[in-house]
Amino acid sequence: MPFMSSPPSRRGYLLSLASSLLLPVSSCESSSSSSSSSSKYAPSAFDPEALERGAKALREIANSTHAKKVLEVTQQQEKTREQEEKTKQAEYSAAQAQFNVEREKVQWEEQRKTMQQQNQQKAQLAQYEDELARKRMGAEHEAARERNAETVAMQEESTRKQEALRQQTELAIQAERRMTDERKAELDKDVARAKALAEAEGRANEAKLAEDVNRRLLGDRLEAQRKQALESINATFQHLGKAAMTLLTDRQKLVSFAAGTTALALGVFGARESARVTGRVVERMLGTPPLVRETSRRRMLGLLPGTGLRDAGASGGAAAAASADAKSSVLRNVVLAPTMESRLNTLANFTASARRHGVPYRHMLFYGPPGTGKTLAARQMARYSGLEYAVLSGGDVAPLGNDAVTQLHSVFDWSESSSKGVLLFVDEADAFLRRRDTANVSEGVRAALNVMLSRTGGASKDFVLVLATNRPEDLDEALLDRVDEVLEFDLPGTAEREEMLRLFMKRYLTDPPSSSVGISGYFKGIKSQSDPVELDGISDGDIAEAAVDLNGLSGREVEKVVIAMQAAAYGSGDAKLTLDAFRNVVKTKIQEKSSKLAFVDIGDAAGAALSS
Repeated sequence: MPFMSSPPSRRGYLLSLASSLLLPVSSCESSSSSSSSSSKYAPSAFDPEALERGAKALREIANSTHAKKVLEVTQQQEKTREQEEKTKQAEYSAAQAQFNVEREKVQWEEQRKTMQQQNQQKAQLAQYEDELARKRMGAEHEAARERNAETVAMQEESTRKQEALRQQTELAIQAERRMTDERKAELDKDVARAKALAEAEGRANEAKLAEDVNRRLLGDRLEAQRKQALESINATFQHLGKAAMTLLTDRQKLVSFAAGTTALALGVFGARESARVTGRVVERMLGTPPLVRETSRRRMLGLLPGTGLRDAGASGGAAAAASADAKSSVLRNVVLAPTMESRLNTLANFTASARRHGVPYRHMLFYGPPGTGKTLAARQMARYSGLEYAVLSGGDVAPLGNDAVTQLHSVFDWSESSSKGVLLFVDEADAFLRRRDTANVSEGVRAALNVMLSRTGGASKDFVLVLATNRPEDLDEALLDRVDEVLEFDLPGTAEREEMLRLFMKRYLTDPPSSSVGISGYFKGIKSQSDPVELDGISDGDIAEAAVDLNGLSGREVEKVVIAMQAAAYGSGDAKLTLDAFRNVVKTKIQEKSSKLAFVDIGDAAGAALSS
């Protein structure tokens, strides 16, 4: 055994063994002491007790009988320890490598996390910057929108101001235009008044001059007839003086003388009666008052002056008889509601028989919208009842001023001189028969109203007074008291409009009547009858439908619709009225009616604005 053969080696080995035995203990104690000292902050880590224990252990081993075995065991333990140390070193190296790997993994993981965090931070930063950019762009857009809204608001405000200024300017222009139109209307009214006065004075002077001339001519004619009669008488007496003795001696000559004297007396009486009848005819021909616009009273040779046309109403009772034969109603070619037609028939029959029964006539008031047949109904009533008629206009009386009194008296005197009776139709009666409490009534108009009141104060057997107006509320109360019958002419209904369409389409389109155009018309090439128009595809249902569409139109407006259809047919070149042209005319006239109503509303609003 080396340990036994070599004591020094043995001793050294024991020392090394002791040191090795002591080393763990000392290392453990030192580690624990270092740990505790480090924790307790001790200034030294040396433990002398451990060294003593090691030395004691060595001495015990050296003195032991099993020292060899102990040495072997110790060597074996040393080898085992070396192997363990190598194993531990390998494990340590492996652990170190694993640690390095784990550390690198941790480093890479930390680096990945760092990079991920950086990427997340960059992404968050980019997202934040994008949100900031979006917010900035949104703010810019909002600011731009607000600026645009402000700009639009400023433009709208500017537009409103411009529109308000334009409307104010337009209102000012319209007001100025209305004032100009009013001044022009006043001037035109003054001119018309002056013209009417001049014309009335001219007609009056002309009538007076013509009357004076005719009276002088008649006087000259009568004087010539008187001289001729005196010369005849003188010649007769001369012949009688010469033949007196012959007559006394000759019986046959005496008988001849008596016959000649009788014939002479009859000639003188006939000349006197002829002169009287001629004077009446001349007076009737030249004595029509200037205010009478239209009359059916006979004129010389039954002709209207300057036209060559025979007066349609000159036939008097013959026209009434013909009308009665054609239609039992007074309203020939006049379409009204059945109740109104029945009432007018009753009044016409009463008027026709008033003189026969010895009762006075009844004065009437016709009122209603324009174009509803008031004038035509009065004319037809006069013809049916056998009266003569005369048409006056209130617009002709108002401008006459104080001369209206004389003119109205002459009209009533002229009416009372008729042997048949006269129907005096006064159109636009509200023009000079307004209420006397109205501020704008002139003295001339008041005087004319007083004449009307005085001449119509009692019942009359010579004339029938028929007043027509669109504004009955403006008439004087005392004048309304003179009226015996009040008739309202309303707008026609659907059935009346359909009947009017058929009547006017026959008159103007399919069967136009012939009329005399006179000599002047003949030389001008005017035809006495219009060319008939062919209706292409227009049925009774289309006419009924048009009557429904023409709601609100008066009879005169319906007549104008048919006249427009006639113009459309002649304008087509072949005198043919198609269904499309028929409907287009109806549609156009309805639009024109709406425009006229709008004009009236604008005028009323403007008048109300000016009055306010």
